[in-house]
Parts: sequence; structure tokens; C-alpha cells
Amino acid sequence: MSSAKPRRMLVRTTLIASAGLLVLVLLFRILAPALVSSSLVRESMETAVEAWLGHEVAIEGSPELTFWPRPLVTLSGITIRDGDGPDAEILGRIGAMSARFSILEALRGKPVFEDFDLVSPDIKVTVDDAGKLNWSSDGLLGRAVAGASAPTTAPTENPDPVIGDVEITGGRLEIADTHGRRLALEDIQGSLSWPRLSSAARLRIRAAVRDQVMDIDLGSPQPLMLLAGRSTEITASLQSALASLSFSGRADLATYAFFSGDLQLSVPRVADVVRWANLPIHTADRLTDLTLSASLITLDRVLRFDRMAIAANGTRGTGVMDLIMATDKLPPRVTGTLAFDKLDLWALVTAISDDRTEAEVLDPAALPPFERQLGFDVRFSANEARLGRLALTNAAVSILSDARRAQVDILDSDLSTGSLTGQLRMDLAPQPVTSLTLSARNVDAESVAQQMSLSGPQIAGPVSLDANLSLSRAVAQARPEDLAGTLHLTGQNGTISGLAMNKIRGLAATSSYFSLNQAGSGNTGFHTLEVLADLSAGSAEIRTAKMVSAEQTLSLAGVIPYLTHSLSLSATLEDTAGGLPPLNLFIGGAWPDPVIWPALPLAPNDPSP
Repeated sequence: MSSAKPRRMLVRTTLIASAGLLVLVLLFRILAPALVSSSLVRESMETAVEAWLGHEVAIEGSPELTFWPRPLVTLSGITIRDGDGPDAEILGRIGAMSARFSILEALRGKPVFEDFDLVSPDIKVTVDDAGKLNWSSDGLLGRAVAGASAPTTAPTENPDPVIGDVEITGGRLEIADTHGRRLALEDIQGSLSWPRLSSAARLRIRAAVRDQVMDIDLGSPQPLMLLAGRSTEITASLQSALASLSFSGRADLATYAFFSGDLQLSVPRVADVVRWANLPIHTADRLTDLTLSASLITLDRVLRFDRMAIAANGTRGTGVMDLIMATDKLPPRVTGTLAFDKLDLWALVTAISDDRTEAEVLDPAALPPFERQLGFDVRFSANEARLGRLALTNAAVSILSDARRAQVDILDSDLSTGSLTGQLRMDLAPQPVTSLTLSARNVDAESVAQQMSLSGPQIAGPVSLDANLSLSRAVAQARPEDLAGTLHLTGQNGTISGLAMNKIRGLAATSSYFSLNQAGSGNTGFHTLEVLADLSAGSAEIRTAKMVSAEQTLSLAGVIPYLTHSLSLSATLEDTAGGLPPLNLFIGGAWPDPVIWPALPLAPNDPSP
């Protein structure tokens, strides 16, 4: 009993003290509106904002003070100007701004504000050619950034002020340069968590950029170092319908941004990104379901994608790529080497052609570097590659392009037991002109014919082809009749299916004309085959065409208007094994079943021409 009484006294004393403290707090809250001057809070808030930003701040509305559940001041109609004159540039407007403050500090006449709510902030940032912003660096934040960039600077009177949480509702941020380019973040919703200037910060917002909603999450343990252009750790992610991106590593915001860390990127359709960003780059816009991972390393003006893995359009590749930043005289350029399991070479060729076709011939000194074409100097390898209908294996490809030319080289590839190399080059000035060279060696002609879906008599055996062609326009705009140049085909020790020379000679002796199909039940072997043709205006002029076998020789000459699949040829069939006279033929009609007319030899005394 003796010990219970002191315990009851202790409990009673504690309850009385707590009740008294609660009464004092309630009385303080109730009396606070009478004790705290609204004009003092307004002036202090205006002074605090000016001190933070280093610019003149004007507040139009009267302050609204609330003290429950926590002291809060709300100001409306805030205008930030670059100077105190009425004609000074307006840097931003804020519809309303609220902040927490301490009543005790307010009673002492020095309220300190934290945990801000910004409603409809509209901020404009202009960057001049030297990279300087129109926002002054004379404010508290600017001095803190300067101190981070120069650690030996003497500390300020308040080196680590409180910020707290900043909530943003309906915000807008516009970044512009002196060349008229603008980037606007509309309808910004989110928060900035930054307890003190020296502490870690994290920005999480949702904003619309060119009508695309994006979720942005950016964090750094040393945000002042980041703003000062010094290297520091960051984590960043971006999520939108266009792309998803995440990065973890080190970065700085110097003239050429430095990045070193792990990057993950996913883009459903690259063409959508190209259109959204209004980029003159279509080299990759046929890519879908693009995913990319790499370790980023920045070396001076080079951003290296090391250990890069990329997948798109059902193919995967690995390698190293470098993005060389633009200079005052040169545009940005991509270099590197990638190994793919599959590659569509014709899509690559037409994509590069599209890039250069849509671009004007630009003077490098006339426009900022990033407004010019992105250059390429890249090597690709692929286990499987397609060039139109042709299936290649073990292909090695080089791409070299800039604002004035584009060049794709097939350095090596295997094609149907043989090899294929080639080059496509497009020069822009004074207008697009394309040249194409192909060289095939010991290719199985029958396999190629099947891949190309060719009809009519087929060559079986190894052949070689050299093509030197030109176009008076870009590849993407070219038509078959635009081709001009030469084709040279040679073959050895093969056969031609669907062509029986002995039957042709027999039909010529009994018929005034007959179709090729009537002479097609058989094969003709040859020791050598050679065809030399000139292409122009949709027709192939046969300069030389000769097939030689042990028994006979077939020679052709004439014109093949390939646009209409027609023929107009003269042929001579010579019997080299026996004593048969030469047989002259005329071949006309449409491929694959033209008509053959035997040409009767002239009598010895016939005066006809």
C-alpha cells in the first residue's frame, strides 16, 4: 500500500502537466493570429524568395495565414523579374505559393519558411550562346552552387538552409535559346524532396512534353555538385508511351554532359520518337521493340556505349558504340562495331537514303551542329543478312555517312556457295546521285534464281557477276527505269534448264516460228558463258552474249526492255562439232515464253539486202 500511493501521485502529476501543456498549446494556436503580423510574414516571404533567387519579387495578393493543424502562409500573384523596373524581363510567375513556418520564429520577427507548395508556376529559362542562363547566380541558391563548384570559397552566413519538400501543381517550364529553339514542360505535377542544401535531393514529377506525358524521377546525394557542373552520383528514370529509360551512375552538367554508369532503354517504335522529336534522322526509324543496355563512359567529347546489347525487330546485337559530340564545325557522329545475329541490309540502305533525301544540302557554318545530319562510321557483322530477296551469311558491312554523302559497303559475305561484295554510295551535291557496284563470285546461279523468283530457263552452275550502276536520284526514290550502267555475267561448266538447242534446230527446220516452251523439254550444257549488257531508260542492250559448249555456240545481240518483260534479240547458233550450217534466229515477244522465228539464209545470187 505504501508504494501504490506515490505511483498514483506520479500518474496524477503527469496527467495534470500534460493537460496544462495541451492547454498552453491550444491557447498559443488560438492567440497566434493576433500575435503574428501578416504584413511581417508577407515581407519576410518576399525577402526570402528574393534571397533564394537573387531577383526582384512582387506579390500582388494579400497573405492568408492558417495555424491549424500547422502554421501556413499562402501568397498569390507572385511575379519574378530580372530587375526592379516595370520594364524588367519577367522570369516567371507563380499563381500561389504556400509555406510552413515556426510561430516562435515569427514572433521574434524572423520567420523561416520550409515545405513549399507551388500552384501554377510558369518559369522561363533562356540560354545564350555561351551557355549562360538569364537567371542570376547572386541568390542563396546561386551562391551555394558557386561554393560547390569552388570548394575553397569561404562559407556563407547560412551555409545550410532548410528547404524541405516542394510540391508542384499545374507548373510550366520553358527552356529557350537565342536560335529560337524551345523545350516546354507543361502541366507539371510532382514534388522535390530536398531537406537542406547539403542533403540529398529527389525530384519526382509528371509533365507533358510536346503532348507526350512523361514520368521523371531524378535523385542525387549531392545535388549542388550536379548543378555546379561537377561529377556526382545520380539515379534517373523516365517513363512514357514513347520510351522507358533508366540510368544509375555518375554525371555532371558541364558544356558536354558527362555520364558514367549503367543505362537501360526501351522504345516500342523508334519512328514515333523521330516524329515526336522532329528529328531529321530516319536511319533507325524502322526499328520496333527496341531495347538497349550499356555501360556509359564519357571520354572528353565522346560518349561510349560499352558492353552494349541491343535487340529490335527480332534480331539481337552486341558491341561497342561511340557518340562523338558536335563541335562548332562538325555535327555529331556515331562510330563503333556491332555483331548481329540477323540484319536487313536493304532496309538499312533505304533508311540512310531517306535521311539524306529529306535533308537539304547544308552549309556547316550556317546552322548549329545538332540541326545538321547525324554522321555514321560504323561496322556491322551478321550471321544472317538479307539484301532484298537475297539471303547472305557471315556478312561484314560498313556504313559511312555525313551531311553530303552516304555509303554502305558489303565488305564480305557468303551467297549460295560463293561470295558477294558491293558498295552503294549517294552524293547529295548539287542533287542526289547514287552509284552501286556489286561483285559476286562463284555463286550458285540456280539458288539465286530461286531466291529471286525468276521464271523461264535457269542457269545451273557457278557464275560471277559484276555490276556498275548509277541512279540520278536517291535510292528511296528510284524506279527501275532510272538504272544506268553495265552488267557482266560469266559462268563455267554449267547447264541451262528448259533450253534444248537440238530441238530448236529441229523446230527451225520445220516451222516458220515457235515458242520457247516448245523447245524447253531438255537441258543444254556449256563450258563457258558470258553476257555483257548496258542498262539505260528501262532497257538492257546486249553487247555480248555467248554460250560455248563442246558441240555448238550460241550468240545473242539486241535489246531487252525489261520494264515490259519483252525481248527483241537476234541469235546465231553455230555447230562447232559437225558440218551443220549456222542457224540465225529472231527472238521477240514477252518473257518467259517468247516467240522464235528462224531467219532463212539468202541464196547465193539473191540481190535482196
